[in-house]
Amino acid sequence: MRDLVRQQTPLIMFGSYNERMYLSELSSSGPMRATFIPASFPGAIIRRHTGTPFMGYSGATYLIQEVCNALFDALFHILPLGTEMDRVEATPARGVVEPSTTWQDTAQAKLRELIEHQPVLVQISAAKRLRDQSERVAREAGELEVQEIHVQAAGLSLGLGVPA
Repeated sequence: MRDLVRQQTPLIMFGSYNERMYLSELSSSGPMRATFIPASFPGAIIRRHTGTPFMGYSGATYLIQEVCNALFDALFHILPLGTEMDRVEATPARGVVEPSTTWQDTAQAKLRELIEHQPVLVQISAAKRLRDQSERVAREAGELEVQEIHVQAAGLSLGLGVPA
């Protein structure tokens, strides 16, 4: 389970204290944080019975509420705050301000690889951020073509990691 959580970090994870520990090990790996919802029989470490197990109307309401909260949290962590938008340079219009940047096939493949490891809900936003950052890294290096190494550097700077 620990390896699966590392390879394909879920957006929302139901589980016991063990799964909570697996997610906490990943807390420093980037901006995307999985939401943990306790869903196990009360054990020796954690005593909890309200909402678990999920039975009846109360249990169903609890589950829906927790999943909706987790989805809102995911969007909150992906969408930039107003103060962050003010600090970031404006995205240049393609082909107008700066020449269009071409991409090597290996760079495109690395971009797809990094994005498919992100939760589905945030893949579009993550792809745009990674594409823009990769092109910025290439321009700063004086290159006219985005290479795989630029995508790797952009992925690390955005906290998306670099899968093997």
